[in-house]
Amino acid sequence: MRLSRFHLTRLFFKDFQHSPRDYIHRNLMGRCALMIAHTRQSAFSIAIDMGFSSQQAFTRAFTHYWGISPCQFRQAHVRHIERIDAASKQAADVCSLPVANTKIVIRNMPAIRFWAVRYEGLSSQKHACWSDFRKLFAHLPSHMLAGPFFGLTYDTPMFVPSQFMRYYCGVPVPLSLGPKPKEAFEINLPAGRTATCAAHCTSGDVSMLYSNLLDHWLPHSDYHLRASCFAERFDEFPTNWETRPEAVQLSCWIQ
Repeated sequence: MRLSRFHLTRLFFKDFQHSPRDYIHRNLMGRCALMIAHTRQSAFSIAIDMGFSSQQAFTRAFTHYWGISPCQFRQAHVRHIERIDAASKQAADVCSLPVANTKIVIRNMPAIRFWAVRYEGLSSQKHACWSDFRKLFAHLPSHMLAGPFFGLTYDTPMFVPSQFMRYYCGVPVPLSLGPKPKEAFEINLPAGRTATCAAHCTSGDVSMLYSNLLDHWLPHSDYHLRASCFAERFDEFPTNWETRPEAVQLSCWIQ
């Protein structure tokens, strides 16, 4: 970026109130918490996957950041989900997604190449990201804006501070299309097995899909999360998503 290390750190701290090193560490600890809470993967396996030299090093870093050990964190999350389930059963007026629409489907997804725009901010403002994305890409050929469209996220609100929520609005493109627009990132999602659930919902209710997939299905399955990315697929552009329910398919990569 043609910046000195000092200048980059100063600019980064000005916008994010954290040094680049601290920012990376916060996101790493959020990812570790997601793996502890949402899978039955052992602490040793998670430590190796996350790049720690040993389970002991992982446990020390995790406990220092979160205040409790990975084992205690997992137990606390199980109790948290049990309380939510109990409260939902007792409340007659709880709004929930139709059960038939939240069935988990296992499928093999091919590799996909995207042009995407990255946004950072509140997870509740995803609809605003799509409005901005539509303005930036209004010049694309009409057949490319016919769908499908993908919202990609690497964070979940439970473990990553809301101001650090990273969200990508993207559209798949063929290799033959040429160079990407200067506003866009090029992202290549890996081929592999995914778990997918679907529903008609607004941007405010999409968190229920994440809860269904991560809190209720994944911990009781025989699968582990393979990649840190989650993909929201829309067959039609999510216009006015904050008020108009859209058909959304949420997928995570598993192994």
